[in-house]
Amino acid sequence: MREGRLHAVLTAVIDVIWAGLLWLFCSLPVLTLGASSTALYYAVVKCIRHERGSLTKSFFRAFRENFRQGTLLWLLLVLYVLIGLTNAYALGSMGIERGSALYYLVRLLLLLPLLLFPWLFAFLSRFQNSLGGTLKFSAYLALRHFGVTLLLAAELAGFGLIVWLIPPLLPLLPGVLCLLMSLSIEPVFRPLTADQNEGDAWYNE
Repeated sequence: MREGRLHAVLTAVIDVIWAGLLWLFCSLPVLTLGASSTALYYAVVKCIRHERGSLTKSFFRAFRENFRQGTLLWLLLVLYVLIGLTNAYALGSMGIERGSALYYLVRLLLLLPLLLFPWLFAFLSRFQNSLGGTLKFSAYLALRHFGVTLLLAAELAGFGLIVWLIPPLLPLLPGVLCLLMSLSIEPVFRPLTADQNEGDAWYNE
């Protein structure tokens, strides 16, 4: 009995690390980070949490199917941040004081992608929608479940801090972070998928 449990735990640990390595490999061009994040969430929830299907096959299937939207959504987030940084630099050049409301507002708006990122690619991995529809519904979920959103943002920021302090941990952590985030996201998704009985509805188990 104990050997069986130990084997299951070791298998899950290896799968989580492997999923993170797949994400890292597919994110290397940077432009594909959105598609790889979508594939990571899909593969982790389906293959590790629900133990359904092949992790590698599920990852690359989700990567291919969501490549276009995932890449476009990621580029939109990057463009938003670049515009925000440009505005912040311009305000600094204009002599806007550090303690002014406008100074803090511009920097606060730069945090929006951090709040939206987890919902956006998790939603894309599960649901079919237009680009605008995915953005709108992800924003709705982020606001509707704001406490969860803050927790997800803290986890994402913590991941970034750990990697910044200990770069060699980067290959080991993406799968762990995704698994941790799914514990908060999946309870929100479950009511949305409760009436979906198409195909192999593993997500309702």
